Amino acid sequence: MSTSSPQKNDTFQLSRTEGPDFQSWQPATLVKFAHDAYDKMREQDDQLQQMRQDLKTALEAYRDLLRR
Repeated sequence: MSTSSPQKNDTFQLSRTEGPDFQSWQPATLVKFAHDAYDKMREQDDQLQQMRQDLKTALEAYRDLLRR
């Protein structure tokens, strides 16, 4: 199953290497973007840490089952 759709609207497609034109952004917009990006990164880091802990817990439980 493919995640890309042949009927996608290609009028505004940025490649991952191009990205937005930050030079044309107003300073206040850049500051808001930076704060939002930082908040998102912290949220994702919290989620990642929780998943790592969940993985450790699951592995310990699995190893415990194997020892029995």
